[in-house]
Amino acid sequence: MNIRTIAVFLALALTPCATLQAATPAPTPAPPAAKGAESPATAAPAPATPPAKEALPEVPAPTYPSAVASLNGWKQTLDSVEWLLQLGITDEARLTRIRDEIAEAQKGARDLIASMTQGLNEATERAAGLAPGEKDTTPQSDEVKLERAKLLAEISARQSIVQQANLINVRAQQSLDLISERRRARFTDTVFKRSPSLINPSFWVRVAEEIPPATTRLIELASRWVGVMTEQPLRAASGFAIAVVVLLGFFLSPWRRWQARWTTRDAVITEPSALRKTSSAAVIVLANTLIPGTCLLVLYQSLIALGVLPDEVSAIARPLFGVVTFAFFFYSLATATLAPDRPAWRLIDLDDEIAGKLVPVAALLGIAACFGVLLQGLNRAIGAPAELSAASEGVVALTKAFLFMAALRIAAHTGNEDDKEEEFAAKAAKRSAWHLLIPLGWLLAATAVLGPLAGFVSFGGFVAGEMTLIVVVLMAAVLLSRFADALIAATFSYYGTVGRFLRQTAGLSSPAVRQIAALLNGLVQLALIALAVFMVLATWGINFDDVFGSLSSAFFGFSIGKFTISPSAILGGIIVLIVGVVATRAVQSWLESRFLPETNLDFGVRSSIRTGVGYIGIILAVIIALSYVGLNLQNIAIVAGALSVGIGFGLQSIINNFVSGLILLVERPIKVGDRIEVGARMGVVKRINVRATEIATYDNVSVIVPNADLISGQVVNWMHGSYMARLSVKVGTSYNADPDHVIAVLLDIASNHPRTLKSPAPFANLGNFGADALEFAVFFHVANIGADGGVADDIRLEILRRFRKEGIEMPLAQRDLHLRDLDRIEALVRTVGRGNRSGSRRERNEDADFDRAGTDNGKTDRARSDRDKSDRTKADSVKTDGTRTAKESWQ
Repeated sequence: MNIRTIAVFLALALTPCATLQAATPAPTPAPPAAKGAESPATAAPAPATPPAKEALPEVPAPTYPSAVASLNGWKQTLDSVEWLLQLGITDEARLTRIRDEIAEAQKGARDLIASMTQGLNEATERAAGLAPGEKDTTPQSDEVKLERAKLLAEISARQSIVQQANLINVRAQQSLDLISERRRARFTDTVFKRSPSLINPSFWVRVAEEIPPATTRLIELASRWVGVMTEQPLRAASGFAIAVVVLLGFFLSPWRRWQARWTTRDAVITEPSALRKTSSAAVIVLANTLIPGTCLLVLYQSLIALGVLPDEVSAIARPLFGVVTFAFFFYSLATATLAPDRPAWRLIDLDDEIAGKLVPVAALLGIAACFGVLLQGLNRAIGAPAELSAASEGVVALTKAFLFMAALRIAAHTGNEDDKEEEFAAKAAKRSAWHLLIPLGWLLAATAVLGPLAGFVSFGGFVAGEMTLIVVVLMAAVLLSRFADALIAATFSYYGTVGRFLRQTAGLSSPAVRQIAALLNGLVQLALIALAVFMVLATWGINFDDVFGSLSSAFFGFSIGKFTISPSAILGGIIVLIVGVVATRAVQSWLESRFLPETNLDFGVRSSIRTGVGYIGIILAVIIALSYVGLNLQNIAIVAGALSVGIGFGLQSIINNFVSGLILLVERPIKVGDRIEVGARMGVVKRINVRATEIATYDNVSVIVPNADLISGQVVNWMHGSYMARLSVKVGTSYNADPDHVIAVLLDIASNHPRTLKSPAPFANLGNFGADALEFAVFFHVANIGADGGVADDIRLEILRRFRKEGIEMPLAQRDLHLRDLDRIEALVRTVGRGNRSGSRRERNEDADFDRAGTDNGKTDRARSDRDKSDRTKADSVKTDGTRTAKESWQ
């Protein structure tokens, strides 16, 4: 037993047992047995001793043989794993095998904890129910005491098993963390390993010295393989024949015709559908990767099975076949997405010239990748020295980097030197978002070049390989994303297979089907993004099993300080809440469509019942969801009490409106369907919501009134208590009309209308002596103000027709104007007229004398100006007198 194991046992012994549901209390657990002690079946702790006044009978603790056997097996597995890890194992294959064993033991321990905890909670609840109360003085029967003793013994035994399973879970997680740390450390040491610089001449001298012996060993290796194949020529020929048969099977099968139909992209089609374009690209990638990859795999497995592939050659052939398949995949992916000479089928927005130049660069990158893997395999097979391995890896890294620089130079090209500035700017504006990655690509390419030159060949090769992987992942993500988008849109469309099935079979509407499609598309896009990120990070020493294990552990619960958060419980609570809300809506719909219409309740009462059921159902759903998550409602009440002051100030208006809405539903001063007046607005109540009430006016306008205004303000409800209401119509007649005759006509009109009530009977009166007319009013009652509100308009029209028929005048507004001293005004006007005529004649004579005698112009102008001024003064005096006289007559 090492010190680390003893420390873990002591820590668990000093810590209370943690159950999966914190809301369920459990007795204090007993400390776990030390390693190597008796099993729980033989050394189970005794049940908790009750107080002396409650002496319980002693009962044997229950045993769980299968659980104990599993615990012992997991302990032995962890002991051996910890011993191997202490030896410093770094081999990837052995680490993977060890990790699988640890993960299996951890999963079994977690399952055992879950099953045991469920029974532990049930036993704890039963024991708490059988325990006597504080004020209970009646002694318990022997049967009850025996049952309590059995339950306490079961609780103790289950707690012991849960403790040991928790210990195994902790030890397994520590071992997994250690394996992940070893992998990251090995990755760091490998990538940042120091090597000779490629610009050092002495390095190349040593490489040149190592080439002849390496060549000799390679020739010997090839000779041995040729010797093996010549010794068994039939087997060797059979292996290649099998691969040829598989290859011919692809081209001669009906699948080839289907492939040709989907991979042919007709240049005549200028606007292919999204599904046709993306599916064609996907089939091109699949076919051009599957055919060579399958043939190479069949050839490799055939040569291995026939015994004509030695182990040292197999170490070269296995990665070489894989990277050749990757090269075909890379080239077909570039061809499918860039679509040279087919701009309508292109998935990435690039010019034809750029797309045509990038495809050959992609082919060269694939060849460089194959050449690099081949050199690595040869170096391992012949046991090449470190200098020769570093030289080959550095040359391949520089080749990839320079090819990427060429690709970046091609992608960054936006125009020719002969283009004008406007044309260059227009081409630059049309560049796609892919051009944003060009600066990052140049940075990575420069790093891949500087790494080998600075003595970090492995780092340069890693960066070059990472660039290739990033480009492949991005192009594959674009292809899969657009293909998934087009496929979902086509299948969930109105005439699509899934869309038609959901509408005709599940009864969903078209908007609901589109919402399902949008949600599914979003989930698929998120999954593709997560997959792309993991593919890029996989080369950074991050293992998928580690990521999945961490996510799985976090899903079932992780701790932040003293708080434990369980996403699985939160997800379950959300599902419970959704189910509760859906059930509430279903009950509301049933009440509204089936049950309430069969009752004698009015529409307003039915609406209040429906809304109240909705409130109660949602509150219950929230409470059940919180209970499922494990939150104590008492703690929530305490927090709510602490926040009540802040809520009172910050949300005072919202809480006021909410409470007012509840008052409206209970007290019902207004209800749905009532005709009310709020301020200058009149309308019908359409809906009473949580915060506000919706009123539809007769102008077809919805007015949203806060509930608090309806409770605290003045509201006119025409239909409160009774739908009957009294209406009135006012009319004016001339003073020459007979009042009795007018009242008789008004009563006859109101009494004979079919929608006016006979009791109370209509009545009319002379309301007032107006300035222009006698003002009459007729009053009548209607049974339903909501339906009979238009009776007043009918009576107004009938009054207009009857008054015209009876000759009763309905005068307009009149004003009589009386002028005093009219004779004097007329005399003044005649005097002014005669003066104007004599002045005109005198003016004409003076003008003639002036023309004949040629007198002084200055004198004549002054005389004429004085004469005009005198005439205007006389006219103004006449007008002033007339105006003053008119004003006096008005007064």
